[in-house]
Amino acid sequence: PIDFLAVATVSFACGTAAGPWVVGALSGYFYQPSVLALTHTFALGWMTAAMMGVMYRYVPALTHGSLPYPRLLMPQLVLYVIGASGMVSHFALGSWSGIWSAALVVMASVALFAANIYPLLWPQVGRGVAETGMFLALGFLLIAAALGFLLAFDKSYGFLGGSVISNLASHAHLAAVGWVTLTICSISYRLVPALTLPEITLPKSAAWQLYALAGGVIGLAVTLLARVPGVAVWSVAIATALMAYIITMARLVWTHRKPIDWSVRHAIGGIAWLMVAIAMGITLALMGAESELGARIASGYGVAGILGWFGNFIIGISYYLFPGFVIRARSLQRWRPMGAAEISTQQLRLIVFGAFNFGLVLVVAGLLASRIGVCVIGAIAIAMGGLMYSTATMWTLSFAYRRGEA
Repeated sequence: PIDFLAVATVSFACGTAAGPWVVGALSGYFYQPSVLALTHTFALGWMTAAMMGVMYRYVPALTHGSLPYPRLLMPQLVLYVIGASGMVSHFALGSWSGIWSAALVVMASVALFAANIYPLLWPQVGRGVAETGMFLALGFLLIAAALGFLLAFDKSYGFLGGSVISNLASHAHLAAVGWVTLTICSISYRLVPALTLPEITLPKSAAWQLYALAGGVIGLAVTLLARVPGVAVWSVAIATALMAYIITMARLVWTHRKPIDWSVRHAIGGIAWLMVAIAMGITLALMGAESELGARIASGYGVAGILGWFGNFIIGISYYLFPGFVIRARSLQRWRPMGAAEISTQQLRLIVFGAFNFGLVLVVAGLLASRIGVCVIGAIAIAMGGLMYSTATMWTLSFAYRRGEA
């Protein structure tokens, strides 16, 4: 797990550092090589790698089991780094043959990941909310990876019908909502009560929210691929399921008994950005992304979702989980025990939260108003927060690789 988290942190640092140079292209139009490369730096290099690392540690603990094929972990990691970096670099170069070749490697890595995780989750489907949600989310990851390969392959051989934009939107929502959002909802249904009110019992509606979200993603993806009416209907269904999630999370936070720390603050920030993304998503479903205004809204929608919603949650969850993962790794190596306070730092968290979210406000506002200068300033603020966070996180993770004193 630590290796995946290290890959994710380095990818996040690279993505935020590249942002100021790419945001100008994003303000022009989102379907460009540099923008696609940056998007996959975050989506594959950061978010998916981080979630794989968390699930490799979290799922066995949650299900009281052990990974069935532990020897597959290192080959899976190697394949993932090769495939993800290959896709990002070939997106930047505009080489579609290189993209779909690298996508095949990513698909192989995802299949190995599923082989280790599915046997643990399957017996708990329908019993545990988090386990059921992660089981469904992993299925969406497999489908999104396969569709992404087909879209890239189609660029070389031209066998898919339909609109490029609608096909791309289907792939994006399978990955962003089906895989990432469903995983975040599932994990937060277990972690947020632990952070705020440990004895609270989740309502039965939590499980139905996950099923409704999964159903909405399937409906939207099929509708976009088939180019049939119903995009707005399925978008509203997804928005409704996410609003149910927001209401449940709000109840947990408002009834807290523990002090609100930076993990919870980032969770609150993430939910605020999720509401922004929901509003933009509904707007896009009604007006489309083909017009100039629609393209600007689509760009803002992507930033609000990827960095605002996903980004805040992953940063927040890392503050809570990563030190524990490192302590566990040191214990397995039988190295000197160290406490969470020894291997993590609190000093930069206020600056990270402020710079990251203030930068997001500027970027999204600049994209909507078509003000490149505002976007660049916002991207610089995001880079400052992102690089500070990545430096502190890599320092924490480094204690899993060395015996050194704090």
